[in-house]
Amino acid sequence: MSRSPLKVGVVGAGIGRHHLAGYRTLPDDVEIVALCDTNEARLNEIGSMYNVPRYFTDYNELFASGEIEAVSVCLPNSLHAPVSIAALEAGLHVLCEKPLAENLASGQKIAAVAAQASGKFMICFNRRYRLDVQWMKQALSEGLLGRVYHVKAGWVRETGIPGWGGWFLNKDIAGGGPLIDLGVHMLDAVMWLLDYPEPLTVTGAIQANFGPRSAKTWQVSPTPPPYTVEDSATAYIRLSGDVTLNLETSWASHARPGMDDFFITLMGTEGTLELYVANYATENTLTLYTEVGGKPVVTRPAVKVSRSDHEYAIAEFVKCIKEDTPPTASAEQGLTIMQMIEAIYQSAAVGREVVLT
Repeated sequence: MSRSPLKVGVVGAGIGRHHLAGYRTLPDDVEIVALCDTNEARLNEIGSMYNVPRYFTDYNELFASGEIEAVSVCLPNSLHAPVSIAALEAGLHVLCEKPLAENLASGQKIAAVAAQASGKFMICFNRRYRLDVQWMKQALSEGLLGRVYHVKAGWVRETGIPGWGGWFLNKDIAGGGPLIDLGVHMLDAVMWLLDYPEPLTVTGAIQANFGPRSAKTWQVSPTPPPYTVEDSATAYIRLSGDVTLNLETSWASHARPGMDDFFITLMGTEGTLELYVANYATENTLTLYTEVGGKPVVTRPAVKVSRSDHEYAIAEFVKCIKEDTPPTASAEQGLTIMQMIEAIYQSAAVGREVVLT
């Protein structure tokens, strides 16, 4: 186990500020060395906020500098593959923001390079590291639910189309809308809880009911740019082990004002476990339904999330490097999620079920 601080850099000062905050909680294990962004005003602002000593506007110069050992890639989805691959080829450890890439083909390129690289590659599937989700994993390992046969999961917003006029709304850059932005988190969390079963068939549907008319957005524009992604998606997925999954995700809907909630319900032969996180709640998120002596019992596990999701994920990334252990959110898992997402889009396009195996 390495005792010297890990020298890290962050590429992308948008979501990258959450990575900087996470690294800053590990002062004994991490030294934040550099920040890279093409927007110099944002680079200076965020770099100054987190006392970053070195600034770069070209990630290739950062990777060639020899000043860092690990990097967080916090860029638009279509840049995940080229930048992550460049970092891996430079011998760096890489923590890449979700999703793996903007599409399956780009994700396959990352996975191929990661499999041969000397550095570790991890995806920032940060929701799986929440303490309440971790408790769900423990409950499953202890057999509290018996055999899980059906799962309901989703992330639903009332008003929440992001980055109006930015890359989030451009399918060529983002790969899609809330499915690849929010649904990716829920798919990974469910698959991780179930030990990543094989996805067998997918039926999906997508809608764009609000974005094209500039409704229910976080940022309103008098002259809205082209909107080329969905604003809601649903799917029905069959998994190996005779498990089915209903997925629901949206950026916008007529719902409770301000709603920004995600949920997972695991239905098992001996009990049902529900996670419901309303507006990023950190406690009272879990409910266990079971029976004792033939009578229904409802339990609310007292689990409190004490840190941000990114802090948990970054601590795991640093631990894997320090202890030389495999990352728990691998490129292979990211590739499975991309297969599922691409199949949902394909099913929506052709109007029928897509068979994956």
